[in-house]
Amino acid sequence: MVSLPRRNPSEMIPLSTLLKSGFTPTLKDSNNFLLFLYRNRKFKAIIHVFSQVNSNKINADAQTHTIFAKALLKENKYEEAAEFLKTLVGKSKIFDKNRVLDSLLQGVCTFNQDPERGYSLLKNFLKIDGICPSSRTFCLLVCSFSKMGKMDRVIDLLELMSDDKFKYPFDNYVCSSVISGFVRIGEPELAVGFYETAVKSGSLKPNTVTCTSVLTAYCKLRNMDKVYDLVSWMENNELAFDVVFYSNWVYGCLSEGLIYDAFRKYKEMVDKKVELDIISYTILIDGFSKDGNVEKAVGFLYKMRKDGLEPNLISYTAIILGFCKKGKLDEAFAIFNMFEKLGIQADEFTYAILINGVCRKGDFDLVFQLLDEMEKKGINPGIVIYNTVINGLCKVGRMAEADDFSKGIVGDVVTYTTLLQGYVQEESNSGILETTRRLEAAGIHMDLIMCNILIKALLMVGLFEDAFAIYKRLLQMDLSANSVTYYILIDGYCKAGRIDEALEIFDEFRKVSNSSAACYNCIISGLCRKDMIDMAIDVLIEYIQKGLPLDRKMYMMLIEATFDRKGAEGVLEMIYRIDHIGLLGSHVICNNAISFLCKMGFPEASYNILLVMKRKGLVQTSFGYYSILRLLLLGGKKLLAQLILTSFVKTHGMSNLSVCKILVNYLSLHNVKKALLFLSTMNERQWRITIPVSVFKTLTNDGRVCDAYELLVGAENNLCDMNVFYYTIMIDALCKGRHIDKALDLCTLAKKKGIALNIVTYNSVINGLCSQGCLVEAFRLFDSLERVDVLPTEVTYGTLIDALVKEGLLKDARLLFERMFLKNLRPATRIYNSLINGYCKSTLLEEAIKLFQDFELRDLKPDGFTVGALINGYCQKGDMEGALKLFIEFKSKSLLPDFLGFMHLIRGLCAKGRMEESRSILREMLQIQSVIDVLGRVDTGVESGSVENLLIFLCERGSIHEAVTVLDEVASMLFSAGGNSSHQVMPSIYNGTDFHSLSSDAKNIENMLKICTAEDGEKQQLKDFDSFYSLIHSLCLKGELAKANRFTKLLMEF
Repeated sequence: MVSLPRRNPSEMIPLSTLLKSGFTPTLKDSNNFLLFLYRNRKFKAIIHVFSQVNSNKINADAQTHTIFAKALLKENKYEEAAEFLKTLVGKSKIFDKNRVLDSLLQGVCTFNQDPERGYSLLKNFLKIDGICPSSRTFCLLVCSFSKMGKMDRVIDLLELMSDDKFKYPFDNYVCSSVISGFVRIGEPELAVGFYETAVKSGSLKPNTVTCTSVLTAYCKLRNMDKVYDLVSWMENNELAFDVVFYSNWVYGCLSEGLIYDAFRKYKEMVDKKVELDIISYTILIDGFSKDGNVEKAVGFLYKMRKDGLEPNLISYTAIILGFCKKGKLDEAFAIFNMFEKLGIQADEFTYAILINGVCRKGDFDLVFQLLDEMEKKGINPGIVIYNTVINGLCKVGRMAEADDFSKGIVGDVVTYTTLLQGYVQEESNSGILETTRRLEAAGIHMDLIMCNILIKALLMVGLFEDAFAIYKRLLQMDLSANSVTYYILIDGYCKAGRIDEALEIFDEFRKVSNSSAACYNCIISGLCRKDMIDMAIDVLIEYIQKGLPLDRKMYMMLIEATFDRKGAEGVLEMIYRIDHIGLLGSHVICNNAISFLCKMGFPEASYNILLVMKRKGLVQTSFGYYSILRLLLLGGKKLLAQLILTSFVKTHGMSNLSVCKILVNYLSLHNVKKALLFLSTMNERQWRITIPVSVFKTLTNDGRVCDAYELLVGAENNLCDMNVFYYTIMIDALCKGRHIDKALDLCTLAKKKGIALNIVTYNSVINGLCSQGCLVEAFRLFDSLERVDVLPTEVTYGTLIDALVKEGLLKDARLLFERMFLKNLRPATRIYNSLINGYCKSTLLEEAIKLFQDFELRDLKPDGFTVGALINGYCQKGDMEGALKLFIEFKSKSLLPDFLGFMHLIRGLCAKGRMEESRSILREMLQIQSVIDVLGRVDTGVESGSVENLLIFLCERGSIHEAVTVLDEVASMLFSAGGNSSHQVMPSIYNGTDFHSLSSDAKNIENMLKICTAEDGEKQQLKDFDSFYSLIHSLCLKGELAKANRFTKLLMEF
């Protein structure tokens, strides 16, 4: 018996020592020993013994290899096990090879987290006969690749699983993993398709986990109908809705912006007593914060803490993000300080959110303070934070600081992209060139966004060749130009006038892409600027032929350019070309072309386009017909208008409501009485036809405000919604047309319809009353304004003051003027001018001068009327020296009197016999453009400018008296004030009034004025008894005794 030395049991005796001592184990002894060690989980010992067996060249069999392989797997030495198993291929076998292989592949996926290695081993071992990995191995690989988003590998594995060799079913574990994988890579359609195929095959009965994955896919697709169908199916199959299911549902809704649906699901969880966990609450907090409803998110935060769940850093960071997005930095920092006091350490992402929020506010002192704080806490700011700071500085225009800051870090592609974008917006050529140099020196690998910005920057500084070189190098950088790239190049070349190069780029764009309206729009714009209209039309036609959506800006730009270059005929030719090709959607272009040509005043060309549309059966808008008809009527081409309308009625018939609407519009513009009769017929049929506001506006603008009034009153039940603006336009026109009774009736009608009249409306009425001498009624209305909560304006006071001045009521005018200051209203130059003119006409020159001095003290600027009125004041007193002195003084200030001021000065000097001075003033007057314009307004029936030429002729001959006579005639024709009341009225405060009473008083005055109308249609100037006597005497001399008697009778009653 060989005696062995005593050893510590824990020490392993080397096999070589045993052999040297005479011990000769058999293979069975070795296997039994290894098996003993395996059963006692001495895996390291097995590995050691096997290495000794190999080194001593002791034979091993399948059992030995199996024990050794399993020991390696138990010790997680998967790569060694894989290499060992490879050495046995074709040489030796192992027992339980499929189980060993399963353990190997599963270990590589889970422990080593290397599914790619596991997939490679699987492919290699499947080449060996008898190898059949379990479904669990396949499932584990599918799940691993799905989490990584490598769905091509997943598809390969699914094909292997369904192979005839295995025929493994796709269970819930596999299906839920695959569905989640497709959703993860942004392909929810594929996820849903896989699920539906699996269900139809009958091999899958979904459980809650699978349904949760499918739910997420449906939410991504915003297909809530499918979601509810899935929920209904789960309820029918008694599947439980756990917190994970609800959390995914809420997350899906929030991700797609379905905030209301997400909140409903939360309420459902509460009602069904499903306990929310930290993840559920965090999903809600994050979703509501990102949506801008951060207050609701804070509510969830407090509810979370109330339920005994402590929010984590992610929860608090989501709240901070919400506050920063809304610009509520104080609240964001309050949350930040709160969780730091709770011992939660902020990370780089939290600081990045805070810094971004502070950058948007522009507080860069606080930004750098936060960066220092990060450094003290040992948090190293990443490039994302640095880029955020640079972006913030660029957006506020602090490019120099952004550039300096960037030089202190190792920038990436985003850094240089941000800097270049900032310099492009600032249009700084030097900054662009310097950044480009730094970019090249840094050797940054550019992405497509960077390339696009760089190309734009180089084009801006005129480096066209460099920009084009970058475009050509895109393929070398494994990049492909997109529509933005082409747009930048085309736009840059077009703006530089290099249309040929722009066309070359556009040709390349057409070869690779056809989906960018911006590129087509840009090249069409460039062609139009170069007057290459025909080519631009070709490009538009190509664009439409490709089925791309019509861009109104694009074709309207081309229509306008064609019109500028070729006129209406050119636009018509363009429509013919589009019509010849038969393009889809051309009716939209035709209708817009009709509107444009009508706006430019070419109804005939518009009608030709309408004929093209009619021939092709295209949709014709009623507005197009209306626009053409309106233009033809305005141009007096009633026959063509009738033909067009007749044709339209014949085509569409009177049973068509749109036809009736067009006919009403036509009749309203053509014959109001017929329009009202036709509307009455339509109302009997109970057809709702409304007259558009544009009809009233057109009638008013065309001087047919009475027709507009008759139409509005007669068609009261057929009016569209008219606001106070349109009523005011009509009321103002009626007042200016001296139809004050109709204006007041319209005010009453507007008030009946519940329309609150504003001060602009009241100003028009007051002006109308004043212009017809109805001062009592004007002041009655003025005094009632405060009772209807309408505050008079400067215009209101100015109108009344001017009316009082014209009536000679200067004291009352001055009182009203002083009242303006009490009402915190500052009289403008026009009001001062009115009073100054009144004082001067009444020979109260001293009062006028005092008022003018006050005028200057208030920093108001005098005008030609001011100077003219003061000159008239001096002339009225016979102080020609004072008048000349004033004239010279203002002339030195580059301010000359108006036409009347010159006329008063010339007439005054002439009356004093100072002919040469008056001649000199006249000569100077005839050199002033404003005077020439006034003279040009006189219609003499002779060639234009004859009055001016006559005055020049008289001035040169020295015939000053004759020139003064001509000037008096011009003044009487253009500046004589007619229709002023001859009686003086003192304004008084009334308890109240209405528009009906005002209308009645106004009619009496208007009747008297009608009798005061001379044969030539001009109103006589009746200011005193002498004026009335002169008129009566004139009528008697003409033999018009009846009119004289009527006038005398009315005068006595008045």
